[in-house]
Amino acid sequence: MSENNRSFKLLDKFLHEMVEAHQIPGAVYAILDKNGTLVENAVGFSHKNKKIPMTMDTLFDLASLTKVCATLPSIFLLIEKGRIDIDDPIKMFFPESVNGELTLRDLLTHTSGFPPSFPFYQYRWTKEEILNYILSINAEPGKHTVYSDLNFILLGLLVEKLTYQPLDVFTEESVYRPLGMTHTCFNPQTDLQYIAPTEWLPDANKFQWGEVHDENAHYMGGVSGHAGLFSNLHDLKIYVHMLMNEGKTEHGNYFISPATLLASRKNYTKHLEYNRGLGWQLADDRYSPGGYYVSDQGYGHTGFTGTSFWIDPESDLGFILLSNRVHISRQINMNRIRRIVNNLAMSELAKK
Repeated sequence: MSENNRSFKLLDKFLHEMVEAHQIPGAVYAILDKNGTLVENAVGFSHKNKKIPMTMDTLFDLASLTKVCATLPSIFLLIEKGRIDIDDPIKMFFPESVNGELTLRDLLTHTSGFPPSFPFYQYRWTKEEILNYILSINAEPGKHTVYSDLNFILLGLLVEKLTYQPLDVFTEESVYRPLGMTHTCFNPQTDLQYIAPTEWLPDANKFQWGEVHDENAHYMGGVSGHAGLFSNLHDLKIYVHMLMNEGKTEHGNYFISPATLLASRKNYTKHLEYNRGLGWQLADDRYSPGGYYVSDQGYGHTGFTGTSFWIDPESDLGFILLSNRVHISRQINMNRIRRIVNNLAMSELAKK
């Protein structure tokens, strides 16, 4: 716990209230500036029945943070090597695609026209059959912003095709090892006591624990472009700090070019329903998970299990909140909790 935690007692009080109200079993959070950690803390439990305390080292199923912590940096690296351009048509890489207008930009901004998801796991399809199904969707790109796992499943498969490596191998070698994110991986082999379990599985009479919660990612061997990644607060602070410092790592070298990150944060969908960058969720006027005390330059992402981070370039602040809310229920309004946490933090910081 940081010495500054005493100044954030309202934030801690709110999270404890959420634990007592059975909205979350527990949570860990950190508030960052470009130079380091302003405050961090862990509250509640990772396992509500076994009363395993939530700690700074607890490993979380990141769910859709996989999209921006695994697939997106992989795409950035390929862009910076000149292997791809965001306006490249998908047919350039997958000639069997029926949609000649679909581009990488459409996938990254969730304007492909694809449905939000599809239960591949129920059909027991092979990875090739999953790919062929996605490529057979003849949607109208660029018309609407519809958040879809299929976009990043396809992007993950593209990374694998261009790098000749499985996504988990490429990200370990090209993203996490260079950044020093030693606890971030797909299919963790860590003792379950250090992993936050997710949902209760009635048929198996146990919690999902140590294996990815997302059904499609689980069926695909725990590795997919849309879900499957596990990490902890320590590693996500490294990643968020790199983003806040325009691609520069703690060692002073650039992992990603500032130009790439700046381009990724542009609003490519301002004429549509929701504001999206390349991979990033941007600030919106209503229901924004970043809260309403941060600037309209904010960006970040959320994960279905209860994870999220948000960065506000204007105030040079980063917010990480990790929980396993599906351990309680899928119906918990986690975005409300995210907004209040960030609002309380910003309110306290404004007093300094």
